[in-house]
Amino acid sequence: MTPTTAKPHHPLQLRFTATGWGWLIVAMLAGGYVWFKSINMVIIIVYAMVMLVVINGVMAWRAVRRTIAQRLSIHPVFAGEWAECGVRVTNESRSPVTVTVADQAQQHSNTFLVYRLPAGQSLTCTAAREFPHRGRFHGPVTIVSGYPFGFIECERPGDANHAIVVLPQLGYAEPDGLRRWILRQMGNDGRSRKVLRRITNDQAEVRGVRSYRPGDAIRDIHWRSSARRGELLVREYDTAPSPELLLVVEPWLPAEPTEWDWQRLEDALSLAATMAVTWRRAFDNPVTVAVVGRTDPPVSANSEEDLRDALTPLADVAGSSTGEFHPGDGFHRRVGRSARVVVSSRSRSPMATRLTRECGKPFIALSPSDQLPWYLPPAVPAQKRWSGK
Repeated sequence: MTPTTAKPHHPLQLRFTATGWGWLIVAMLAGGYVWFKSINMVIIIVYAMVMLVVINGVMAWRAVRRTIAQRLSIHPVFAGEWAECGVRVTNESRSPVTVTVADQAQQHSNTFLVYRLPAGQSLTCTAAREFPHRGRFHGPVTIVSGYPFGFIECERPGDANHAIVVLPQLGYAEPDGLRRWILRQMGNDGRSRKVLRRITNDQAEVRGVRSYRPGDAIRDIHWRSSARRGELLVREYDTAPSPELLLVVEPWLPAEPTEWDWQRLEDALSLAATMAVTWRRAFDNPVTVAVVGRTDPPVSANSEEDLRDALTPLADVAGSSTGEFHPGDGFHRRVGRSARVVVSSRSRSPMATRLTRECGKPFIALSPSDQLPWYLPPAVPAQKRWSGK
């Protein structure tokens, strides 16, 4: 016989509110006065005042005892992005209940009033919330009731098992510029040359010409056709499919990091997240994310939700100067068919050279200090985006 698992017992706490203390003091003073004066008719009112306090305590205790509140599980969100956070409240009693549920995740808090929730019913309470910096946000969920008079409040904790995962803040990457830059670097094997061979994966063949539209690149103008027809014409290309993206994130920090080192780390995480999101959304190709120094296996994302899960290790990575990286079989299987990039918080990271030697395929190394014409970092200073240090 399989043993049953008992539900965790959460003790209920009763406490007088300021209103309750005032009410009780007035009742005691009035009771002492009428007892001293032997005014028997008025003492009945004092008894009624005390009974109201008792009734309040019993009703609040019953409401909280049979009410369950559970924090909702939400997908990881990016810093600066609005998310619907909340709780699910269930009434397991045989009568309606009125409670207040407070959902607190560190300094962020939402409070919901659930008024006369019917017996056996559940209610989902949500509120839009914005998280300014990355991290995993834990905090208590508390059920409180002082209904109906507010003299006594009863309180007990709810289910706060689900943490809120906040990913690094996103910058902006111009998709075509990002793709051309990566494919050009792949064609160079990571080296700069004056003469480059044509990368057919970038813009394959010219399909034809069309009239110029505001925003078209000057380099795409077909000058001979424009001169012949007397109007500006630009080339149209047949664009070949982009490869998958294999993204290795190295959250490097020296043994004694400075403010500048912390800022570089945050900038590198934002750059990595921006590249992954842009590649997935613009080209609809899988993105594989691996983080140096983590035991989590590399995760491949084929959808927006999968990508957020794959970027989850970036929420609370703290950085290290001795990070080890042991890629698994899934990592090596994707090396041959992917664009391979190492994003590091230090310039000229040796991790790219090491992976190139181990995998037999060139890896591109970049850092936030590189001149990246296709990338704009987040507007908020990096040191204000994370309070983990």
